[in-house]
Amino acid sequence: MPTEPKFIDCACPSCGKSVSFHEDWRGMLEECPDCLESLVVPREGGQLAHKVPVPITTPRLMLRRLALSDWPDLVEFLSDEELFRFADRGVADEVQIQRWLEADQLVKLTSPDTVFCLGMVIQSTGKLIGVIYLQLQDESRSQAKISVYVHRGHQRQGLATEAVKGVCGFCFGGIGLHRVTAWCDSRNVAARKLCEKAGMRCEGEFVQDHVSNDEWASSLWYAVLEEEYRA
Repeated sequence: MPTEPKFIDCACPSCGKSVSFHEDWRGMLEECPDCLESLVVPREGGQLAHKVPVPITTPRLMLRRLALSDWPDLVEFLSDEELFRFADRGVADEVQIQRWLEADQLVKLTSPDTVFCLGMVIQSTGKLIGVIYLQLQDESRSQAKISVYVHRGHQRQGLATEAVKGVCGFCFGGIGLHRVTAWCDSRNVAARKLCEKAGMRCEGEFVQDHVSNDEWASSLWYAVLEEEYRA
């Protein structure tokens, strides 16, 4: 006889209503069916589900949701053309950034087809010096792609590596993901070193798969699995 499915009964940390999830989802990111807020399913039933563990603290940084008041710091580095020399996106001006911040206030980690953004803030000064984009890749919410952009005045200090390691810890230990990936242009030596220092391995190269600065360029894909991260 087929076994009956087992469920974890818990309470939503946002609305307080009782919710139930399949036991296979324990420790994983889900969405409350009543208030639609993101939550992390507890390991055992009868408990309060966990809120998404943001902000993330690292030795020198705090990775937090962006605020409307962040626009001056964002304009300072997101309008720098050199920062996006090898990127799949371009610079943004003040108006574009303010509109983006307004829309970002409504984004949840479980929002479909959207990018969850975290600002990189230096703890000692409160200065926002970078952003990390996190995008869930499949319906089971078990994989994510990340990308990071850091103010050029704060590069070569290990801050990007620290931030990526912090986000990987959040992905695997906080919301129960299985796999995290990152992409970079093969000519971007700094991005390649960043992925390697953060513990990712190169899975392959796609030769001349995109156009950058009016010429064909190649892509490198990096990834790390949960068991590799924990090891």
